[in-house]
Amino acid sequence: CDVDPTGEYIVGSGKLAASITVHSYTKMMAAIENKKFDGDAYGIPILKYEAVLAGTVVQPGLGPLHTEFDANGNAYTSFFISSEVVKWKLGTWEVLDRQPVFYSIGHLMIPGGNSRKPFGKYLVAMNKITKDRFLPTGPEVSQSAQLFDISGDKMQLLLDFPTIGEPHYAAGIPAEKIMANSQKIYKLEENKHTNAIKGESEGKVVRKGNEVHVYMTMIRSHFAPDNIEGVQVGDKVFFHVTNLEQDYDVPHGFAVLGNNNSELLIMPGRTTTLVWEPKEVGVWPFYCTDFCSALHQEMQGYIRISPKNSNVPISYTLDGDKLGK
Repeated sequence: CDVDPTGEYIVGSGKLAASITVHSYTKMMAAIENKKFDGDAYGIPILKYEAVLAGTVVQPGLGPLHTEFDANGNAYTSFFISSEVVKWKLGTWEVLDRQPVFYSIGHLMIPGGNSRKPFGKYLVAMNKITKDRFLPTGPEVSQSAQLFDISGDKMQLLLDFPTIGEPHYAAGIPAEKIMANSQKIYKLEENKHTNAIKGESEGKVVRKGNEVHVYMTMIRSHFAPDNIEGVQVGDKVFFHVTNLEQDYDVPHGFAVLGNNNSELLIMPGRTTTLVWEPKEVGVWPFYCTDFCSALHQEMQGYIRISPKNSNVPISYTLDGDKLGK
């Protein structure tokens, strides 16, 4: 069910229905108070259909599925079977316009159309079947979405565009509601992470029993330290990685070859930890997985894994030099 902006009308839909039933909130509350029931289901009273009915949109299409609203007292319903969007008037239940969509629409979206104050002038139809809308690129194709202008009396198709995955419900708001509060970077001096370091000279590798903690920085286009030795098979390695960047849109990725969990994507000024348990002797690369500069592919380092119980001491460098030198 979908509720109109006033809260009075409750629109019921079903993929196999041939009409749209609209219930009244006021009548529903009165029916509950006056116990106008028609039996029960699992002990829950069923309200009498006629007692709560506000009106019916007759023969609007086949398979009404989802309804949203504009700010002018109009409702827009998607029709799965007849593949169309139908505009109708709240209160009079009159069909005002209909536009075909391609094909088998599920949900639709009007910015603010599911709120008390709709503000959208546009409608997005989220169709489930594409068929002939885009060039064939194999046995599977993207789903089809369509953008309509609903500012006038009649809906006008503006754009066809593909989406990935079966579309299912959406909401839209003005960009300015997000942009003003959007975080661009995290200030490095405000980083309170217990494993954060604020500069390359603070980088280090510390053994605590069979745990090895690597305190590392990343910045275009290298890690510090970038060469590590003294780690053994069976150790648990904690990479505590701090992104020193303070520019907008310069995250860095971090991955270790052979790691069995997710890689990291670290925003400017943030610290994140990756845990790696090496199983084999060898030299293993770690590297950035998010393009950052012309030298992105040079942004890598190596960690040497020695046999268990070996006597290779912990050591670490940046381009062969001690950190801070």
